[in-house]
Amino acid sequence: MSFRSYFQDLHQMKKMVLGTFAFFTAFVLTSVADANETAVRKMLSDYVNVFNQKEADKVGQFWTESGTHTDRETGKRTEGRDAIQKDIAGVMNEQSGIKLSATIDHFKFITPDVASVEGETTVVLSDAEPMVSAFSAIVVHVGDKWLLDSIEDMPLSQPASSTAALQELAWLVGDWVDASDDIRVSTTFRWTANEAFLLRSFNVETKDGVAMTGTQIIGWDPASQLIRSWSFNSDGSFGESSWSRNGDNWLSKSVNTLTSGETASGTYVMERMSDDAFTIQLVGHEIDGQPQATGTAAKMVRVVESPVTDTAPKN
Repeated sequence: MSFRSYFQDLHQMKKMVLGTFAFFTAFVLTSVADANETAVRKMLSDYVNVFNQKEADKVGQFWTESGTHTDRETGKRTEGRDAIQKDIAGVMNEQSGIKLSATIDHFKFITPDVASVEGETTVVLSDAEPMVSAFSAIVVHVGDKWLLDSIEDMPLSQPASSTAALQELAWLVGDWVDASDDIRVSTTFRWTANEAFLLRSFNVETKDGVAMTGTQIIGWDPASQLIRSWSFNSDGSFGESSWSRNGDNWLSKSVNTLTSGETASGTYVMERMSDDAFTIQLVGHEIDGQPQATGTAAKMVRVVESPVTDTAPKN
């Protein structure tokens, strides 16, 4: 065997060893993360069980010594394990029939020993309607246990209907136009029957004629508690978006399937300038994970019909 072949074989063996080591390292880290998540979920489940068994003296065992509980609706903040346990014991004495249940919607490790948990809680009282709230918790690994370090409770918005949830977008109803450069975009927003959905239709025109048309359906998703939309374009592309409000801005995070089969994503930022004007811009645009250039914001202006005047000659 030549020296060249020897060193090539040695180099290949080194690559295999390093590759195997990397695989098992990733496997071990993933397994540890999965085991920790299972342990956190079990801790939260045990906490609910202890609460429902009215074992107030054991509730404190699930909290760190400096843990905090904050009620965002009332603004009350309770600091320390003993104070939290005292508050819970007081609630149990006043409401003997109280029951607690919880669901976890989001789980994320901030560090290997700190995790963020979000979800919903339902409190059932014997003489009142169930109370549903959102919660955000930080749990930490102390010794051989996972403990609650903080919990924030927030009221959960429950719109009475899709119509009520969409009222914040009612100002969009009407005709809009953006005539910039050589492209004209005409958009119309209108209600469906019973105002259950908003429908948006648009035309994109160039000097050569209509380049594209499309339809967007905007509605309230009670399962995810979000305004969502579904879009269908004349070129065969389609997509969906989730909407959220940020001050005077509306953010529409979108994922679209292009006619090529590629996946396009990005966030449309809509800024309401007045009742008769808004701007819209696509940011964070990617196609199959590849960043795309950010275009300028387009300004949409409401089309106001001119009053009809009688120009007929008078006798």
